[in-house]
Amino acid sequence: MWVRNAWYVAGWSNEFDAGRVHARTIIDQPVALYRTGDGKLIALEDRCCHRFAPLSMGRIEGDDLRCMYHGLKFAPDGRCIEIPGQKLIPQSACVRRYPVEVRGSWVWLWMGDPAAADPQAVPPSLALDDPAYRLKAGHLDYTAHYLLIDDNLLDLTHLSFAHENTLGQDMPQWADERPRMLPLERGLRVQRWIRNHRPRGFMRKKAGDCADVWNSYDFVFPGLFLQRTGFYPAGTAERSPNAEPPEPPLFYRVDEQAVTPISARASRYFYAAGARSEDIDPERLDRLFAVTQTAFGEDKALIEAQQKMIDLDPDRRMIPTNSDAGPTRFRNLVDQLLATDGTPSSGTAGLRPASL
Repeated sequence: MWVRNAWYVAGWSNEFDAGRVHARTIIDQPVALYRTGDGKLIALEDRCCHRFAPLSMGRIEGDDLRCMYHGLKFAPDGRCIEIPGQKLIPQSACVRRYPVEVRGSWVWLWMGDPAAADPQAVPPSLALDDPAYRLKAGHLDYTAHYLLIDDNLLDLTHLSFAHENTLGQDMPQWADERPRMLPLERGLRVQRWIRNHRPRGFMRKKAGDCADVWNSYDFVFPGLFLQRTGFYPAGTAERSPNAEPPEPPLFYRVDEQAVTPISARASRYFYAAGARSEDIDPERLDRLFAVTQTAFGEDKALIEAQQKMIDLDPDRRMIPTNSDAGPTRFRNLVDQLLATDGTPSSGTAGLRPASL
């Protein structure tokens, strides 16, 4: 099942260069994106209303898009404005236009009722060129259902094991510290302290031999992960047990990620990682990002293998543990959205633990 009335990330804004038509698929819906002469992004159904040829194989003409099968031309609002060899253009000759918003460096598409699209509901995110931060970005394509990736992001206890030599190095506390969870509109805020962490490398110079780490992230449907991680002197967690301290951290890391479902067995995972500009130089950013990419490769290998196991026995139920609190709460939220706004999709059997 898909939730249509939601904003989904179509890509980084710098992916959509002018003069080309870009094909994307989101929740099984083909979309063609292109820029008009003034740089505005247009998103149309990637299916000509005549013979269903992909408009992404078409040609941009001024602000319009021409299908290169039989030549029908479409205006940015999706109306057909020209049919070669025919003066009469039926009112039904049109393709769907999707609302587009750009926030930070992400391009968002509203896949549901255009009248319900609220630009203010687009979750906030940083621009990659924000001068206060140094950030690097990329994406991964998964052969897996998007909710399995969401589960992974909502249960960071896996860092102690799946990433024991990368993001979870020397931090077994991830598996032991239960986070605090607060409800958000269409999501959760997850917070925890990691006490008595012993940093390595350049992080040791920034944070000292022993540090307390405050980790907080917002997770919003369909899979937006906005995380901030502050490193503080040891003992800070005792003084501020349930909140971020008022004083600035010794080091401040930023991670922003978005999961976009393509189909029941395909998802795209966008990610950016970095730190405050004052905390990191370009060379160290490259090293931090390389470790991050290696860790995300570890996640991808595990989740795609997990999907294969699920597909071998779709009716078998997972056995939940205490660490599943975040995924459980989020899956229940998704169920509520599907109950009011769901449309059928295939291949979701076996994706839920027994208690969900």
